[in-house]
Amino acid sequence: MQFKIKNKPQLTGIIILFVGVSLLVFTFLNAYLFLQTPLSLIASDDLARVFGQALAPLIQACIHLMYLGIMGWIGSLLTVRGIPLVNQRYVPIARTIRTSQPRPQTRRTHKEVPSESKTQLTPEPKLGEPQAILVPPQNQVEE
Repeated sequence: MQFKIKNKPQLTGIIILFVGVSLLVFTFLNAYLFLQTPLSLIASDDLARVFGQALAPLIQACIHLMYLGIMGWIGSLLTVRGIPLVNQRYVPIARTIRTSQPRPQTRRTHKEVPSESKTQLTPEPKLGEPQAILVPPQNQVEE
């Protein structure tokens, strides 16, 4: 079963735009749900135990942030790529009909080229002496 769609790039753009926007919505919903979890503060007299208990939630939060960042980046890239495809208009392609008769080939000889169309070479300007001379500072003796 074939689908005959006049403007295939526009349909592709709509699909890409929809996927990008849905990824962005999914990312923002995940971020909202991630921020709804209650924060717990750890208090203890032993400093090593506090760092040990706090390190696991920090690593988990970093993983969530990387996940949300990558999802948001991919969603925004898809959205940006889909918008120009949606705005693209349909331009019909004109078909040419080939005839069985070959085209006559014309050859140009050297005599047919007019003298005005010959390119004239201009010489490159010569480089002269440098206008400024850099002199290194002299060695100064400390007194």
